[in-house]
Parts: sequence; structure tokens; C-alpha cells
Amino acid sequence: MRLAPKLGVSETWQSIGRISRILWVRVALISALSLAASLSAPFVEAFVPASWKQRFSEETTLPILNVLASSLLAVATFSLGIMVSSHRALAEQTTPRVHQILMEDTRTQTVIATFIGGFVYALSSIILFRAQVYGDDAAVVVFTISTVVVLVIVLSLIRWIEHLSRIGSLTYALDQAETSAERVLAELRHRPRYGGANCDAVEGENGTVIQAARSGFVLRLQMAELQSQASQDDCHVVIDVMPGDHVLEGQRVARLVGCDRPGAYPEHIVIGSKRSHDQDPSYALQALRESASKALSPGINDPGTAIEVVARLERLLWASFASVEKTPAVVFDRIHVLDVDRSALLATSFLQIARDGKHLEDVIGRTARAVTRLSERLGEDTATAALLNDIDAYANDGLTTEGERRRYDKYRMASDY
Repeated sequence: MRLAPKLGVSETWQSIGRISRILWVRVALISALSLAASLSAPFVEAFVPASWKQRFSEETTLPILNVLASSLLAVATFSLGIMVSSHRALAEQTTPRVHQILMEDTRTQTVIATFIGGFVYALSSIILFRAQVYGDDAAVVVFTISTVVVLVIVLSLIRWIEHLSRIGSLTYALDQAETSAERVLAELRHRPRYGGANCDAVEGENGTVIQAARSGFVLRLQMAELQSQASQDDCHVVIDVMPGDHVLEGQRVARLVGCDRPGAYPEHIVIGSKRSHDQDPSYALQALRESASKALSPGINDPGTAIEVVARLERLLWASFASVEKTPAVVFDRIHVLDVDRSALLATSFLQIARDGKHLEDVIGRTARAVTRLSERLGEDTATAALLNDIDAYANDGLTTEGERRRYDKYRMASDY
């Protein structure tokens, strides 16, 4: 119970992190800081050394501001155009689901926000000069701030040039998708059930039904808020849905044991119109899987990309299925959550790739080998055995010669690639 407040703070930071990855929020924040820098000059001019006042004047500072104001807006517009065109091209090469991941690229957001912030600073400073808000001493402060702004802009341009060499490539999109999936899978590995208790730990099948507040996809379980509310009501919450599930308004999503007042519980099971990869491992893996299927389509016909995606998925799930050294502590002991179905993650990652690549011995062979390895680590069960049978059935249907089937068996049984 003592850990719950800390996790509440942690979830607050996670919420702030999600908001900060919205482009317009970052642009608005840096623009506000730029405007504050312009307005601060009259308050700082009293601290300017007398020897500087004759060297730096309005005539010295205004040309710098004019250059910044005339150029940075064009640079920002050009950068936005590059971002949009590259995202559109990558969505066509991979999957439309990758666009949501690319839109949260903090480096691109920061560079564009820096350019717009520099423009806001320069334009507002020019306006304040023309309105005679600045005195002679304030010009020194504005010149100093302008010098810092120029250095920041130059560094941002260097970073942007380096980033432009990768931003439109397929490898860049796959890297971003893999990083997104790795983050949610690592969180679930070290904090299973999002820090909640097992559903078997609560007694009784009955309870007060908690209904979905709206129709849509379950985006997040706000565990800290649910724990706090359950502690106040001295009850337990059994969650019947998982992030990624589609629910309808009024449908049962959880139940209360020991309390008959639903209260604000439904609002802490966040539902939205589009899925999010924050707590949804299946959706995080979907962007990679769909990229492989797109690469195997007749219009693209790029089995090499599909094989690379299989390797990335295998790497992600291999780390996710690894056992942790210590049993993770239950942080939210009043919230009971279902375990993530790891066999379902296997099927989500590889079944469609096997279906779309069944006529290519190297693609379906490597897919079968990846599933075999992961099922051995996971511990074979009925679900993983059925998945391997499905992949074998696809191979038998798609491979037309005995030689292809022999090579498929070789791929499937090889210890490495």
C-alpha cells in the first residue's frame, strides 16, 4: 500500500509524457517560452554592465531579429512538409498504423518546435522594439538572448540534417515501431497485470457490475486511481477487459467486490475511438506484423523486409518471455487484472505473416522457426501447438515442390539462420 502513491506520481509523469509527445503541445510550450524571453528584457536591463550599453544597440540587434523572423517561418513550414510527406510515404510502404508511432517522434517534434519558437521570439522582439517597449539598455539583453537563440537554431539544424537522412527510410519506421513495442513489453514483463493482483486472488463471483462509460477501445487502466478509490470504499475491483479490447457503452468491463457504488470507477478505465500502444502489447506488435504483410503483397514483393520483421518480432518476444529474477511485487492489491495471453501475442505476431508468405520457403520457414523457439521458451501448450500446426498447414498449401518443402523443414529445424 505504501508503494501506491509513488506509482500514482509515476503514472502522472507518464500522462505528462504522453501529452508532451503531441506536436502542437510541444510547439505551444516552446513558443510560450520564446515569448517570455522577449518580455523579460525590460526587467533584466537594470543588471546590464555600463560598458556593454554602447557596444550593443537597437541598430545592432534588429538585423539579427529580421533574419531570424524572415527565415525561420520558411524553415519550419518546409520541415513540416517533409514530416508529412515522409509519414505518408512510410504509411504506404508499411501500414497506416505506423503513422501514430511516427507522430510521437520527439526529435522531429523538438526541431520543428524550436524553429517556430525562434520565429515567435524574433517577431515578438521586433514588435516590442517598434512599440518602444524596449529601452536602450534592453537592446543588450535582446542581443544576448538572440545570440543564444542563433546557437540553438544552428544545433537544431545540424540535428535535423542528420535526422533527415533517416526519417523517410523503411528502417526508420521499423525502428520506431520496434522501440514502441519494446517499451510496452518491458513494462509488462517487470510489472505483470500492470501492477495489479491476479483475478484468482479475490473470492466470489458476484459483485456490482461496472459498465463501460462509452463505446470504443480500452486504452488504459488507471491503476493508481482505481486503487485509491477502492481503498476509500474498502473493496476490490476485478477488471474483465484488457487494453485493446473493443467494448460497447453499458457493457460490463469490471465488477466490484465488497461495494455496491460504481461511482467514478468507469472513468478510470479509459476508452477511446482508436487503439493506443501505451498499455496494449498486441497493438504495439501489430505495426511490425502489418509491415511484413505489406512487404509480401504482390505490389511490393519484398520478402527481405518480411524476414527482417520476423527477426525483430522474435527478438522482442524472446526478451518479453524471459523470466525475471524476482517475483514482481503486487503494487495495487485491490485491483485484479487478467494475465496477458502470451500465446495470443505469438499468434498476433506471426500467423498472418505465415499466411501471406506461405509460398516463400525462406519467409515461412523462418517464421516457423521463430515460433518454435519462442514456444520452447514460453513452454509449449495447446495454443502454441495449434499455431505451429497452422503454420505447417500454410506451408503445405503454399509450397508446391518437394524441394521447397525439404528446405522449409530445414529452415524450421535450423538452430540459427
